[in-house]
Amino acid sequence: MGSLANMGRSLFVILVLVGGLIAIVPRVSEVRQPPVDAAAVVGYAVKSSGTPFSFPTPVPDGWVATNARYAASTDSVPTWQAGWTTPDNRYFSLAQAKDATTGWLTAATNKAEATGSAQIAGRTWKTYVDDRKQSIMSSAADGLTTVVATTGSMEDLAAFVGRLAPAPASG
Repeated sequence: MGSLANMGRSLFVILVLVGGLIAIVPRVSEVRQPPVDAAAVVGYAVKSSGTPFSFPTPVPDGWVATNARYAASTDSVPTWQAGWTTPDNRYFSLAQAKDATTGWLTAATNKAEATGSAQIAGRTWKTYVDDRKQSIMSSAADGLTTVVATTGSMEDLAAFVGRLAPAPASG
């Protein structure tokens, strides 16, 4: 049987070893996911659906695609969507669907209320601001509904909308 003093010395040695391990093991201060090939995803979506989805052209320097997918969304509506982060930590997203339902539009705009409209790139866009103060715009043309959003300003969003062009089919 050991004494209380020996147990204390053993505990001290263990704590020193654990402290040493904590000190020498590197810790990650930031987790970054690898960029997504959004252009390839939209190319596949255009090819497989025959829908003229849009893509920002050119994507500004420093912007990183963080997500992109073409899959069924709210109300089983096939949806192309992607998101980008900017060097100044703003976020831009794009979601498009052909023959979108009211439920799809409500989900895509985060249940925000329309606050007005704007003419950009020859189209009328409804403007929204949700409870997170995110700027959102939606437009419907030729059965294709487009929703763009940003954590930036409406001016940033208008500039993003001005970059949208039909994406080429690929993949």
